Amino acid sequence: MNRLYSILFKEISSNQGVSLVEVLITTLLLSFLFTIFSGFVEIAARFTSSTNISDSNNNSRDVIIDHHKLYLTLDKYTEFLSQPGISLDDINDILNFKSSNLPKGCSYSPNIEWSLPVPSNIIKGDDWQPSNAGYAICLKGTSLNESSLSDLVRQSNGSSLNAQPGLYFLLALPTDISINHLPVRRLFCRPNPFC
Repeated sequence: MNRLYSILFKEISSNQGVSLVEVLITTLLLSFLFTIFSGFVEIAARFTSSTNISDSNNNSRDVIIDHHKLYLTLDKYTEFLSQPGISLDDINDILNFKSSNLPKGCSYSPNIEWSLPVPSNIIKGDDWQPSNAGYAICLKGTSLNESSLSDLVRQSNGSSLNAQPGLYFLLALPTDISINHLPVRRLFCRPNPFC
C-alpha cells in the first residue's frame, strides 16, 4: 500500500501540466457538447413557443400549453359523455350533428351546440377555449357499436344477450395542422358502469 502511495505521489509531483493533445481533445469534446445542447434547445423551442404571428390574435399560446388544456377539456367531455344518463340516442345525435364547414360530429362550441352542461372555460379564471385556439371538438364512433342500456342491464343481470358497451373517440382537430397546432384524441368507453 505504501508502495502505491509513493508511485502515485511521484507521478503527481512529476506531472508537468496538460499536453497540447489533451487540450485539443478537451476543446473538441466541449464544442461537440455545446453543439448538441444548442440543437436540442432549438428543437425544444419549436414545440414550446408559437412562431406564427396570427396565433397572437387567438388564445393559442404554444403546443404544450394548448395540449394540456385540450386534454383537460377532453377529459371533462369524456367524463360527462361516458355517463349512462346520456342516452344512446343523444350520442347518435352528436355523431350526426353537422355544423357549417366542419365534418359530422364536430363543433367549435360543443357545450352549446350539443347541449352539454360542460363549462366553456375548463380552468377557472382562464379564458382559453378550444375554439379560440383554433380547435374543433369532434365525437367519432368506432367499430364497437354500443348496445342499448336495457340490453346492457339485462346482460349484467345474467341474461345471455351479446350486449356490449361502445368505444368512441373524442378528438380536438385544429383548423390548420402545423407544428404549433396538432390534433389530440381521447378514447373512451360508455356507458361507464358497463366498461
